Amino acid sequence: MSESIGYDQTALRNAVDVAAAGRRLRQLGRERSLAAVSERAWLLESIGRLDEALAAATEAVTMARASGSRDRVAEARLLRASVVQTRGDLRTALRECTALIAESRSNDWVELWAHALQQRGTVHFALHQWHEACIDFTVAVELCREAELPAEQLQAAEVALLVATDRAQTEALRAEQDVPRATHPIWGGR
Repeated sequence: MSESIGYDQTALRNAVDVAAAGRRLRQLGRERSLAAVSERAWLLESIGRLDEALAAATEAVTMARASGSRDRVAEARLLRASVVQTRGDLRTALRECTALIAESRSNDWVELWAHALQQRGTVHFALHQWHEACIDFTVAVELCREAELPAEQLQAAEVALLVATDRAQTEALRAEQDVPRATHPIWGGR
């Protein structure tokens, strides 16, 4: 998407050009196709209009269900989970991503499986569950490589893995330094 201007390494999400996103929203207008509604939800989420984004993502799920395509329903549910996460309901987003990972894996929807793993990894990251985030990002990277998914998806997964690994190591060192050390009752010291 032309509105994407890079990858925010602190939020582990695509960064967007807000002006370009606004222009694209105006272009979409009231278009009612599943693709347009999904894109509208993504754009609204990206620029922080989260109530509207949730309404659009929920509409996309409903439209996908009406289409009868199970993989489209899963894609729309993943979009809605992303919006739910951005709104701050991390536990709900975690449950939805976990369900989508299981469904994608069982149906061999590799690209969706990798996306769902990466999304769940960002939820773990937001919850400061560094180890779990690293596991999800590692598997997402492996899936992207094995299935030769688009380079931008692989790059996003690799960056997320590096950031989560760094955070996990930093927190482990910090915890190690905070451990009280035994002292001798007479001589003190270490």
